[in-house]
Amino acid sequence: MIHGGMIYRLGVQPSEVLDFSSNVNPYGPPEGALSAAHAALQRTNLYPDQDQTALREAFAKWLGVEPGMTCFGNGASDLIGAVMMALQPQRVITFSPTFGEYQAWATRLRIPFIQIPMAAPSFEPPLEELPQLLNSGDLLIICQPNNPTGRAYSDGELKEITAACQDAGAYLLADECFINLTWPPACSIVADGSLPPNTIALRAFTKDFSAPGLRVGAAVAEPETISLIRKALQPWPLNCAGEAFAIWCSLNPEPFLQNSREKLAAEREYLSSSLHSLGFEPLKSQVNFILSKSPCEGEVLLGLLRPRGILIRTCESFGLNRRYVRIAVKNDEANRTIIDAIKDLRDHFNF
Repeated sequence: MIHGGMIYRLGVQPSEVLDFSSNVNPYGPPEGALSAAHAALQRTNLYPDQDQTALREAFAKWLGVEPGMTCFGNGASDLIGAVMMALQPQRVITFSPTFGEYQAWATRLRIPFIQIPMAAPSFEPPLEELPQLLNSGDLLIICQPNNPTGRAYSDGELKEITAACQDAGAYLLADECFINLTWPPACSIVADGSLPPNTIALRAFTKDFSAPGLRVGAAVAEPETISLIRKALQPWPLNCAGEAFAIWCSLNPEPFLQNSREKLAAEREYLSSSLHSLGFEPLKSQVNFILSKSPCEGEVLLGLLRPRGILIRTCESFGLNRRYVRIAVKNDEANRTIIDAIKDLRDHFNF
């Protein structure tokens, strides 16, 4: 399984790399959340709260749901596996290309895995195929917004998807780990304090608040489903620092997230237009990363950028051809650094 953010395999220090393969919020972590996590280290002689009471209450208040509709895992990837173990679906179905952990977990658990291709260049999901494909007991997973394409499902599309799942008696898992970084804001499957039947939503403090090292993911579902998911998790899926960090963020999501969204939208526009002027073919994105065709193969571009301390994500592991790359949206200085580097490489290597 290939992920972004694999800087340690290069044998370099994080400070020596501009990592555009990692899609976390470049404007975090919030200082208050870091202070809360640091203070929690004084409690390392104690077990974390197995019931996650304070975190469930804070997170539920933020989302406008009941605390019994929430639980937390060691990152959203942990929860993807727990959902599959809890529901024991007949098949796992996704639109493709998308996040690879869905297939990885289905493979580990020996659950049949089906991909519905989304055709280039628009990568729009063929929703009309769902009624004929879905069966009772299936688990359909959608990524909202989708990784790596950056496209978000509209409200109408979400309603069509949920209706197809309900008609078939299938489960729906909506991976919303990037949803708080979308601009314009993408529609959530969680609305007015509830979800459609047999539906689970995932969120990630990793992406929202730039905390991949603390591994905090959240699931939202009806209490009966949450109970099943919690039974599939280890007894203490969070450590005390991660839990304290997430409590602070749940109590203080704004104005941090709104400020982040506005800055990311402006930087995404700069990055996309600059890439286009350099011969790239960027897709329209609604989130903090851009999928684009490169003038040369992705591995070639990565190989040229790496000596300059810059990483990008090649996309063959998503099933895309060798020219596709995914580039995260960073802050102003970092984005200008990668564009200047690509300009220089283009002039030297004429790609």
